[in-house]
Amino acid sequence: MIPDLARMAIVIKSEHETSVLTGNYEFFYSCGLLSCLSGIPLPAYKTPAELQEKMTQALENYHPKDEREKNLIHMIKYYKPDENMDEQVLELLQMGLTETRPWQR
Repeated sequence: MIPDLARMAIVIKSEHETSVLTGNYEFFYSCGLLSCLSGIPLPAYKTPAELQEKMTQALENYHPKDEREKNLIHMIKYYKPDENMDEQVLELLQMGLTETRPWQR
């Protein structure tokens, strides 16, 4: 998967209340992006499921700046991650953490 495709999917999906994450590529980018946007440090994790649980907890008291952030938090909360943590998943996490143009298409 080309990382930019997962990034673009999140940019588009964040604009809609009913969107869902469809894979760990989108999930990891989303976690990195929300960590970047919120200033909440990415929690330590060993598995994607643990990251999902800890990220959801970390964002509980965070007040989203706009609807896109709110939708992204909702998608992370209800996502069911698989065990994939390949090189591209980790690359997408890093892309989210260092994002400088979060909503630009």
